[in-house]
Amino acid sequence: MKRDLYRAICVIGMVISGWAYAGEDNNELAKASLNALKINHYAEHIAAPFQEYVNFDYGQNNTQSIFYFKPVVPFHLTSNMDLIIRTIAPLYERTPTRNAQQVLDGHYVEGWGDINPTFFITPAKFKSIIVGFGPTVSIPTATNKDYIGTGKWSLGPELALYYLQKNWIVGCLTNNLWSVAGDAQKPAVSTFQFEYLISYVFDQGWYIDTNPTITANWKSAANQQWTVPFGIGAGRIVKYGQQNINLGVTGNYNVIRPTGLGPTWQLQFQVEWLFNPP
Repeated sequence: MKRDLYRAICVIGMVISGWAYAGEDNNELAKASLNALKINHYAEHIAAPFQEYVNFDYGQNNTQSIFYFKPVVPFHLTSNMDLIIRTIAPLYERTPTRNAQQVLDGHYVEGWGDINPTFFITPAKFKSIIVGFGPTVSIPTATNKDYIGTGKWSLGPELALYYLQKNWIVGCLTNNLWSVAGDAQKPAVSTFQFEYLISYVFDQGWYIDTNPTITANWKSAANQQWTVPFGIGAGRIVKYGQQNINLGVTGNYNVIRPTGLGPTWQLQFQVEWLFNPP
């Protein structure tokens, strides 16, 4: 399944390469790539990020992987306001299953998870602070709702807030989802996410950053709710012909995690295509 997906990525890259924008330097492109709204001081971008998350020690030394496609597409609503749609589509591999006693049974599942689009309303122009706010929706598209999906339609607010100044980018992305419909046999959903970003952009598009995602499942037991990672990453904007691409890698360690459920370590690899609307 993933091999076919990687081939599709190559095709997408060749198709969109003609939309590259050459008017920005690599440092500004890095700033756009690092924030979730894909905006810098000069332009907004369509983005096609492909990310591989490798989770180590995910259930008795198992290594799980999740492949994410996170496209971001901007639309002009008025001369002062934009709509930015960011979608998260995960593909899971080697997710361990459990028996009726909730003990790992040595089997694994793979497949698509729930799709999560967010609809940000944001000012069309900014000086140093980017703000985006709007609804986020989790759609129960998972091929296995017992282990890689919720079986629920969920809805909530999401806020993106970033400060761009010279070489620095500081900001956050946060939301809370509550289930509103779906499979009555599945448990209700109430989950929180807080993703913070601190990044420094060097010359020629190099950067270092810390960008972990803190999560909480409010429906779990009090001592099993939180996953709190810390980590560091690095990357660079490169050009493939006229196409701008962000290549990055990040390592995270989960200081707090649910017992027997959360991975200990995580590596993230990213290839993101950045281009302007035609």
